Amino acid sequence: MLAKAPQLLRTASISLVLAALLGGCQSAPPNTDSPAPPTFNTSIQTTSLSQALQQLESRQFVAAEADFQSILSASSDQAAIQQALAGLTLVYLYDDSPLFSLPLATATMDRLYQHIMRWPQNRPSINMLLLSLNMCFDQRLKLNQEIDLREKTEAREQKLINETIALQRAIEKLRRLTLH
Repeated sequence: MLAKAPQLLRTASISLVLAALLGGCQSAPPNTDSPAPPTFNTSIQTTSLSQALQQLESRQFVAAEADFQSILSASSDQAAIQQALAGLTLVYLYDDSPLFSLPLATATMDRLYQHIMRWPQNRPSINMLLLSLNMCFDQRLKLNQEIDLREKTEAREQKLINETIALQRAIEKLRRLTLH
């Protein structure tokens, strides 16, 4: 199971990228009754988002986190914000990330969930994204449980080794006493 963890995290990352791509391909037709929304420079946001996703894929976690955070602070595009929150969740979930933190990943995923509930734009993409993040969390939690179990087993094994050594010393002392 421990050997599969990086592969599972990589699969979750790929699912995130696919969800982002699907989210970009699905858009509602414009409503002609309402005034046109203000124009934003979305090319910069798209570039930043794709750059952050590439950094995440190449495991440049600090740079990816900085880009995702800048998208969160500067963007008004709800889809970009959701994708940035999902990316941050993955940054905090990778065990080889210097930013690894299950509490931060959980808080970021909760924030993403709240955001999605307020702005449900691309329901199929969002469902796929949440499913992949939940799977990623579950795998991470199982991995942590296995690591804890291994550490406890190693500690128990070391304790038994120490007790065996102590018993062998006691037996040796008893032999010396009986020979004298």
